[in-house]
Amino acid sequence: MRDNSNLKELVFEALRADERLWDDEGKELNQRLLIDLIDSYDKKVINILLSHDGTRNKFFVQINGAYVFKTNDFKFFMEENKIDNSYTDFINRIGLSDNQEFINSRGEVVVNFPYKDCILAGGQATEEGEDIYFGYEGEKVKTVKGEKVVQPAGFREKQAKRNEVFFNEVLAHDEIDRLLDEKAFVNWSRFTTDGKSEITEFRRDENGYLKDNIVIKGNNLIALH
Repeated sequence: MRDNSNLKELVFEALRADERLWDDEGKELNQRLLIDLIDSYDKKVINILLSHDGTRNKFFVQINGAYVFKTNDFKFFMEENKIDNSYTDFINRIGLSDNQEFINSRGEVVVNFPYKDCILAGGQATEEGEDIYFGYEGEKVKTVKGEKVVQPAGFREKQAKRNEVFFNEVLAHDEIDRLLDEKAFVNWSRFTTDGKSEITEFRRDENGYLKDNIVIKGNNLIALH
């Protein structure tokens, strides 16, 4: 029976057949890529491991004449192959795991938060971030100089803080394209110690980079974009 060190050498020797897994000099194994290929059931990598007796006996189980790859066993072995595991599987690292591999090694572990798959809609009607809209009001009766005045029902112009609108990346594809499309700025002015003046061109250095400081007056999201 091979010990872990010999098995490691056998695994590395077998994987030499796949040039995708090695650096330009053929010395460093790209273990992250290897795990990604294993997770996607890459036929070439799995066939390489299956074609060698040592790796086939260690990482495959035969069921009704077919070989089934023991994915978790192989991934755990690759995770721990750099140290001597003769007496424990958990000698070299401390951290959270799912009993198969460490959480920080898993590509599917991500941070989720509300509206992560959305784009915040930009735009505002006033500098204070308020929108002008028309809302329906019922009939009102006011007293003006002692006389009752009836204000008929109808839609009236109102102003209120803008409600945040989030466009989903899939459901509102067209809206997002328009939001993030190139914008044209207007009403440029230059402010100097002499006051405000019209601007006809930007000042640039010999490499073409802007020398002017620019103040953009408008929605924060669009300005940042």
